Amino acid sequence: MRTIRITSILPVSYRDELERIVFFNPQQSKVAIPLAAAVGRYGVPTITEVAGRLLFHLRGFHEIQSLFALDESEAPAALVGAVMFVREQEDRMLVLHLAVHERYTARSERAGACVALRLFAAVRSACARTKGIGWLRILYPDEKSLPIPPIG
Repeated sequence: MRTIRITSILPVSYRDELERIVFFNPQQSKVAIPLAAAVGRYGVPTITEVAGRLLFHLRGFHEIQSLFALDESEAPAALVGAVMFVREQEDRMLVLHLAVHERYTARSERAGACVALRLFAAVRSACARTKGIGWLRILYPDEKSLPIPPIG
């Protein structure tokens, strides 16, 4: 069983792997059309360094929230996924991009780690804790909106 930790803080030492997973992921072809539409609508995210950690920026948004998945079964911990999301409307969050290391996708050798599912669950949890958020919109693979149940 792999130990996957979801965190909002990613040290700058992971920059090369983050760029590889997000921008040069061999699995991108599976979502090429909706991914291109999302990039066309919202732009290409950029990675910046702030106070010793990595953050994403995207034109048109003041603040992008990011979560990262680290496999702590590896030494050092391996970056295995990232998700970017924003408050799109008063009651809605939008998942802009999700990237998972190719060895951790649904049909890969480490599929049991459920990285994409864990990242989405963490985003839904963050939405449930954010006042006023009732919906989470996901652009790909198929655009849909999911209700966010209240906590408690």
